[in-house]
Amino acid sequence: ALLISLIMGGGGNQSNWYCLFGKVTQIFPFSLESESGGLSAVPVLNLLYEVLQLQRRAQRALHELETQQLKNSSDLEHLQHSNCRLKDQLEHTRRENSGLHEGERQLQLKIKTLQNCLKSEKEEVQKLQSIISSRATQYNHDSKRKERECTKLKERLNQLLMDKRDKKLSIEMSNYVGRSDGKRGLWKTSKMEARHEGEMYRALLSDYETRQRSLVLENSELKKVLQHMKKDMIAILSPKNVCVQPEPADDSLEQAVSEGEEEAGDRSRESLEQSCEQAREQLTNSIRLQWRKLKSHMERLDSQVSLEREGDEMMSRKEHEDEMQRMRLELQQCKEFIHMQQQLLQQQLSSPCDEETAALLNDCYTLEEKERLKEEWRLFSEQKRNFERERKNFTEAAIRLGHERKAFEEDRAAWLKTQFLNMTPFVDRKRPALSEPHVIKMLRFIHHLKAEYIKNLESEGAKKNIEKIAFKVVRMKFLAMHCTNQKLFLFDLYLLSKLNN
Repeated sequence: ALLISLIMGGGGNQSNWYCLFGKVTQIFPFSLESESGGLSAVPVLNLLYEVLQLQRRAQRALHELETQQLKNSSDLEHLQHSNCRLKDQLEHTRRENSGLHEGERQLQLKIKTLQNCLKSEKEEVQKLQSIISSRATQYNHDSKRKERECTKLKERLNQLLMDKRDKKLSIEMSNYVGRSDGKRGLWKTSKMEARHEGEMYRALLSDYETRQRSLVLENSELKKVLQHMKKDMIAILSPKNVCVQPEPADDSLEQAVSEGEEEAGDRSRESLEQSCEQAREQLTNSIRLQWRKLKSHMERLDSQVSLEREGDEMMSRKEHEDEMQRMRLELQQCKEFIHMQQQLLQQQLSSPCDEETAALLNDCYTLEEKERLKEEWRLFSEQKRNFERERKNFTEAAIRLGHERKAFEEDRAAWLKTQFLNMTPFVDRKRPALSEPHVIKMLRFIHHLKAEYIKNLESEGAKKNIEKIAFKVVRMKFLAMHCTNQKLFLFDLYLLSKLNN
């Protein structure tokens, strides 16, 4: 039936169909004669059937491979998108981590600057306190000196008033050249001399008493100044932060100050017998001695403070490590919180929501969607370029195949026309049989074609190799043109049509 269909499709009009159809009776006797002679067309038909089965299997396998390739390409695209998203998340996390490190560094610099400012402020406060205390002592000293001067003036005024009261009524003299004290001169008698001597002693005694009172007041003021200095030294040398044996130093300082006080008191009592300059020098020497002791004690305290600062630096390093550990824990908590938020957002997106929530979520993810669309558009444009290139190649191959098919149709039509013109009107006339070597060559060629077809199915370019095989089959027409047997030519046409389909 297949051969009849080929014969019917081979001619263009009814006469050609009748002439070719009339040769069918010669095909079967020829095959029977071949069987009697030892050659049969059954193996050829079996091989042809196997080739057709292999072609169908190859087409089915090719279809499955194309489907699998599409699946793999879609999976690969999905994995690429996932990889891009994960890279963006990693970059975002790195930026956040760098921002946190920068914030930590700025905070550390700020802490250092604040510590330096605090230290400078403390030093400034101490300087101001010392200046205020010195000015307060100076003010107290000046105020007491002014009070002494005021008391002296009051005493002088009272003395002048008493002297005026002692004056008696007398005749005033005009143009009198008086003394410097404003008193009138008297006659130098024994009585007057005795009176002047008593006044002299009284004046000396009053001067001595006033001097003694002034010295006592000055001594008391110096005692107060020393007491104030002692309190200031104790306040400076015994701060609350000192922890390296501060009490013995304070005791030694208090003992030194008390000894200086006692020496100052003794010297003040002896100052009544000595001159004021000598007492002042002794007091200066005692103050210098106390300041030397204070300087040595301050040097010891500075060494202790340097040791304490080294310990504080060790403590600050430990605190820095603790702070870094705490910040790492906070960073881990933030990452967990972000992960939890992402899970909640995924749940919200998967669950049904109203229009407002959907609009809000769309607004939140607008930027991410734009970036994803840009990436997809880039991939789409690249795929479009590849598709255009492949379409161009396919179009060229289709045009080339169309030209070759057209040439083949023209050759077949010319050959059929030649065969039709060369046909004899005698139906019972037998054609000479095809030579045995030619049939053997045809069978070997078909076996070789089958092996090459199976081999090309296992390779990667199966489609292109199938086209090459089809072109090789097209070349069989040249063998058919040289065949003198019409049965073999019809068989070749049948094989060619199946391979082309």
